[in-house]
Amino acid sequence: MAAAYLQVIAHYFAKPGNGDALVKPLTELAAATRTEPKNVFYEFFRSPLDPDHFVILEQYSDASGLAEHRETEHFQRLGFGILIPLLDRREVSSHMVPGDAA
Repeated sequence: MAAAYLQVIAHYFAKPGNGDALVKPLTELAAATRTEPKNVFYEFFRSPLDPDHFVILEQYSDASGLAEHRETEHFQRLGFGILIPLLDRREVSSHMVPGDAA
């Protein structure tokens, strides 16, 4: 039986020509995020058509996992400190995925 979880889908659009600068901090952020207690899955993908566009898929065991992630040292340092200043824009949505019915 699968439990409910929070699915997060983030689109990061780097300022033109800055896509390469996102790879290292995103890689470090992904590794650190995977160690968080409520993180179930974290992976990012780079568009083959637009090297400045990244999609990040995150799953947390409950809705509070995302809020807790945003407060971590690694997100403060890498997300707010390095990644977000390199972005033209970002779009983040989150959705609760229901677990299997009993």
